[in-house]
Parts: sequence; C-alpha cells; structure tokens
Amino acid sequence: MEKTIVLIGTLDTKGAEYRYIRDRIVEQGCRVIVVDVGIRGKPLFQPDITREQVAQAAGLSIEEVASRIEGEGIQMMSRGAAKIVQELHRSGKLDGILSLGGTMGTFAGTAVMRTLPLGVPKVMVSTHASGDTSPYVGTKDIVMIPSMADIIGLNQITKNVLTMAAGAVVGMVKVAPGPVSSDKPLIGLTIHGDLMPCANFVTELLGQRGYEVVFFHAVGIGGKTLEEWIEQGLIDGVFDLVTTEVLQNIFGGLYDAGPTRLEAAGAKGIPQLVAPGKTDTITFDTTHGIPERFRSRELYLHTPVRVGTSTTKEERAQLGKVMAEKLNKATGPTAVIIPQKGFSGGDKEGSYMYDPEADLALINALKKNLKPDIRLVEVDAHINDRLFAEKAATLLDELMHEARR
Repeated sequence: MEKTIVLIGTLDTKGAEYRYIRDRIVEQGCRVIVVDVGIRGKPLFQPDITREQVAQAAGLSIEEVASRIEGEGIQMMSRGAAKIVQELHRSGKLDGILSLGGTMGTFAGTAVMRTLPLGVPKVMVSTHASGDTSPYVGTKDIVMIPSMADIIGLNQITKNVLTMAAGAVVGMVKVAPGPVSSDKPLIGLTIHGDLMPCANFVTELLGQRGYEVVFFHAVGIGGKTLEEWIEQGLIDGVFDLVTTEVLQNIFGGLYDAGPTRLEAAGAKGIPQLVAPGKTDTITFDTTHGIPERFRSRELYLHTPVRVGTSTTKEERAQLGKVMAEKLNKATGPTAVIIPQKGFSGGDKEGSYMYDPEADLALINALKKNLKPDIRLVEVDAHINDRLFAEKAATLLDELMHEARR
C-alpha cells in the first residue's frame, strides 16, 4: 500500500526546496501532500492544501493572518495546519510528516508535529538542529536533521541534505510498525545512571511477574514524558524510583520537570510506587549560572558543564512535604518505599555524600504529611541493593493487583 508523507512549509520563501524534496520522496514510491503555511509572498508551486485553507482552519482569513506581525501570523498558521494534519492522520491519509526551516519554519513545523501521536514518523530539517532543541522537540519523537548550510536555494550542499532527509522519512514510514500491542502491563520506571543496579534488578523481577518496563531518564524531559504518557493512557503502572525532578523544580535545578511532576499517576488513578532516588543531589548547568544560595557549597563535577551539590536536611524535609502533598491527591493505589541506607550511588556509608541525618529529615517529613491510607515501607538496605529491588517489585505487584480488584 502506498504511503503518504505530508510536507508542511512556507512555499513563498522555500518553494524550490520543498518542490525538490517532494520530487525525491515521490521517486522513492510515496505519495506527498504539500501544506502551505506561507503568509505573504506568492507560493512558487501549487500546494495540495493552500494557505487560505490553513488560515480558514484556524478560524481566520489569510488577509487577517497577513496583517499580523510575522511571529503572530506563523503561530496562527501553525494552529490551522495542526488541525488539518490531525484530520489527515485520523482519516488514514498521513503516514509521516516532514518540514524544512530556519527559526520560523522550525517553530511552525515542529508545533504541528507535536500534535501527532507517538510512532508517527516526524522529520524536521533545521538550522536549529543543534544545541537546545527542547522548545521544538518537547516530549515528542521528532527527528531533527541539521541542514548544515541555511536552507536558501538549491546547491550541492542543500541538495545532498534534502535528498538524505527524503530518504530518512521514506525509510521511516516504510518500516514503521504502527501501534504495537502487548498483553503485558507496561510499567514506567524513572532512572538515573548511578541507580541502574536497582533499575536492572527491578526490571528483571517485574519481567518474571509478567510486566514490561519502559525507562524514563529523570533529567527533566524524562519526567515530563512519563507524565504525558500516563495522561495518554500508555502506562499501566509506575515505579517512580528517581524523584529528583521534584527537588529540582523546588530549588531551580537543571533537571526540572515542571510543577506538576509526580501528579499524573495519582490523577489517572493508576498504581504508583514512589522512592526518593537521587533526592540527595541537585544539579546545575555551569553555562547557565548557579543560584546564589548554592554557590558557597561544595560542588561535584558530573560533566564539564554540569555540577551537583548535596541537599541539606532542611531542603530534604521541604521536599518530603511537597511529595506527600502531591501523593495525597492520588485516586489510585499508592505507596512509598524508602531505602534506609541511602538514596543514591553516592549516598552510602563511607562516601563523601553520605548524610543519614538529611535522609531521615525527608523520611520524617513523608511520615508526618502522608495520609494514613498511603503505605510507607522502609527497607533496611541501600537503594542499589537487590533486597530493596525485591521489596519494590513485590510491593508494586501488590498495587497492580489491588487496582484490578
């Protein structure tokens, strides 16, 4: 069956480039639908969906859009294009999507792509495919391809990049399996590098009980993605092993996943088991500056541009209170599990980061503020000990069975 790829772009400024990549895609056996989101100049070739139709989908005329400043206009066209693209996908007329652009084009293309579900191939050829791409990618599976040179005109460089991008999106739509079903419940597990021993033990033990596990790296975007997938109904249960993102949100750390972190599972009513993994450390990016209150503390080098520092018992107590407040809103089976001998790879006896008094402050804050119906289980083990993983896997399995009753 012939696959269909949608091209989203401004045919007034990049018409030649879009015509070139359209032809390369067609050569490889795919159908193309071109959607024009240009605002002012005349399109260089006739699109399948015109700018007038895009503006109309946004509830405006193209004249109204063109009367706005460029940034506002492109936002309006992105909203209209998103509605059109979603309808194409619902009707089975979109198997993949590709866009080209500089600043405005990348904003428009990725804004539309982010409205499509996981698994739909999404390719953005951009001058911004370097550095911080989080404003464009967000929590979505968007592939960013560096354009190398600016996407202005056809030459030996741009032709090469556009041809490879065409091959990339065609290859993706041809091998994309579509929704993959499984009769195994899917567990979302937050992780961090130095807690992989625990994560691996838990994954093994949950696998033996008939679960599949998907990992989320708790560095800000990982937690956001987990929460979004929970809201979309993709996750059946959660072991929130690494809750440092809540800490980072409170104190302005690098791994901030936003103010609603640790709330989606409770709101959805799915089982969740929560641990205080990596709550002993807050991380900063030295290129962005370190907040004043932390500058006098001892800093530990993580990478050449990232440093961490230990949290105090007062900070951990504050975190415990916030975590309890979030978990108290849960509508589904919820429990907290505490490793009494340390919360991270460095938080153990004999280590320079070991601070049992600060750990105890978090534990006591949880005990004081959690509702009585939320179980808090303490394990006489370090977070990376197999004993802790065994207790966690057993407890989460109990929560999952409780939800089925």
